[in-house]
Amino acid sequence: MKAYEENEKLSIEELKEKYGAIFKLEIPMSDGEQMDLIVKKVGRREFDAGSKILQKNEMQGLEFFLRSLTIQGDPEAIIADFDAMRSAGELMADIISVKTGNVTRL
Repeated sequence: MKAYEENEKLSIEELKEKYGAIFKLEIPMSDGEQMDLIVKKVGRREFDAGSKILQKNEMQGLEFFLRSLTIQGDPEAIIADFDAMRSAGELMADIISVKTGNVTRL
């Protein structure tokens, strides 16, 4: 059983307690419906592996991140729908991108 299947009965508070920072992705599907995924914050292992895959093939990298970060919802339905997957890629970029700070010369 996959992690997102095991977590289907957990509340948002229980998921936060279990995974720390989590995010809700609202992804439009080709049929006009919307599918929601709850994903966890990217960790070092996922980032390292996913970054290597992204360098070779962007879509395979996105599939990797969807499968490895989803903790509730069905990433396979998103992966099967090309338009939804492209939308998910835009949303996932905010989660997997490096946040930048400021450098001030003193």
